[in-house]
Amino acid sequence: MFTGRQQELAILNEDFDSPRSELCVVYGRRRIGKSTLLEHFARGKPAFFFTAGKEPKRLQLKRFIRELSEITGDLLTGKVRIAEWEEALAVLDRSLGFLRVKQGKHKKVLVILDEFQWMCAGAPELVSDLQRLWDKRWKDTGEIDVILCGSSISFMLGEVLSRRSPLFGRRTRSFKVDAFRLPVASKFFPGRNRYEVAEAYLAAGGVPKYLEVLGRGQSVRQALSKECFRAAGYFTDEIRFVLSEQLKETDHYFMLLNQIAQSPKGVTELEQATVIPSGQIMFYLERLQTLGFVSRHIPFGARVNSKKVRYRLDDAYLRFYFAFIQPHRERINRSPKGLSFDEATRGRWEAFAGRAFEGLARDHATTIAARLGHGNAIRTGSFWQRQTQRHAGVQIDLLIECEDKTILLCECKWGRNKTGVEAISDLRKKARLFPNLQHQTVRLVIVTAVGVTPASKRETDVAVITLDDFWRE
Repeated sequence: MFTGRQQELAILNEDFDSPRSELCVVYGRRRIGKSTLLEHFARGKPAFFFTAGKEPKRLQLKRFIRELSEITGDLLTGKVRIAEWEEALAVLDRSLGFLRVKQGKHKKVLVILDEFQWMCAGAPELVSDLQRLWDKRWKDTGEIDVILCGSSISFMLGEVLSRRSPLFGRRTRSFKVDAFRLPVASKFFPGRNRYEVAEAYLAAGGVPKYLEVLGRGQSVRQALSKECFRAAGYFTDEIRFVLSEQLKETDHYFMLLNQIAQSPKGVTELEQATVIPSGQIMFYLERLQTLGFVSRHIPFGARVNSKKVRYRLDDAYLRFYFAFIQPHRERINRSPKGLSFDEATRGRWEAFAGRAFEGLARDHATTIAARLGHGNAIRTGSFWQRQTQRHAGVQIDLLIECEDKTILLCECKWGRNKTGVEAISDLRKKARLFPNLQHQTVRLVIVTAVGVTPASKRETDVAVITLDDFWRE
C-alpha cells in the first residue's frame, strides 16, 4: 500500500521537471518506505532503477548490466563483460539514449541507485567514479535526474554528503525520509478507533513497515502478541537488523540503549552503568544521535554548555523492545506459543504508554502549536530541577516554544479515563516553579488521550489537546 509522502513526491517531481540535471540524495532508516516512495515516483518515467544487494562486487556488476540491458531493450549491453564500476557507469551513460527513446515524451532520464551503501561496500572507489562522470558528462546536460538512496544513515551522511566525500558540493538536493505521523499512520488501521491506532504508534512509532505488520491482526494487541512475543515474530529480532545495518560494535551500543531506555541519563551515569571507557562514550552517543535513536537534552532555558545533560531514547520500537521484549527473550524462545501481550507487559503497559505518550506529543508539537493558534513549533524540550535547599524539585514533561514566542507548558496524560482537575492543579504548581528567564508568555496545556472531566473544562486558563486534535493537521 502506498500512502502519504505527498510532500516528498512533490519535491522529486519538481526536480524531474526542472531544466537542469539533478543529483538528489535520499536517506532514512530501514523500513521507512524509501524504496516504495521512489518506485511510485518512477512510474511512467524513463528510468533505470537498480537496487543493490549484499552480494560480491562481481555478482553485483553482472546483475547491474543484465538489468540495464532488460530495461533498455539493448541486447548488446547484456553481453558486455566488465570488472569495475567505472566501466559499468560508462555503459549506463551510453544506454541513457535507449531509455529516452522508449518513452520519448520526457526529455530527462531518471537513474535511481537504491541501497547505495551496498554498491560501495566492496568498491569504495564508486563514489569517485560517479563524481567524475557527473562532472564530465551529466551535470551540464539538463537531461538526467540521479537519485542516490540509502538506509545506512551514517554512510550516506559521512561518505556521500560530508565534506570529505568526492561528491561534496555536487548534490542539488538531499532529504531524509521520516516516519509518518498519526493522520497517515491511521490509514494502516482502517476501521480502528483512534485510541488503538495511538497504541500502535506508542509501540512502534510511524515506521510504515511496522504499521503494516501491526495492522494485520484483529487488534493491535493481538498483533503485538504475535509479532513481538513469539520466536518467529517480526519484531522479536528486528533490533538486530536495526543496529547491525547502521553500527559496528553493536554490543556497546546495545548496552547504552538499554540503560537510556530505563530512564534518561547523563554521561557520568552511563559511564558508571556500562563498561564503555569514558574516553569513548561520547563517540557512541554522538553516533546514536546522528541515527535519530537518542537525543541530547538540557533543561529548557538552560545554557547550551550546561552540565545538566540527559540522553533520552527517542525511537519507539527500541523503547518497546527494551521494556517488554528483551526481558522475556528466554521465555519467548522456549515457549512454542510465545507469550500474550498481557503476560509480557504484566500490568506495566499503561505506565510505559504514559511515558511514550510524551514522545507522541513531542512528535506532533507543531500540530499542538497550530491547533492553539500559535503557528509552528520552533523548539521542544523538557524542564527538570532537583530539589535543593534553595529550589523545589520539579519535572515538566514537555515545553513547546512557538514562532510567536509563546511557550506551551504541557502535561501529558495517557489513559482511557478523562483527566481531572488534580492534573491541572499539578500543572499550575509546576508552572510556578518554571524559571521563565526570557519572560515569555506561558500557556498551560493538558495533552490527554480522551479529554478532561466536566470540572476540568471549567478551568479556562488551561488549554486541552486530545487525540482527535492530532488527526486535524
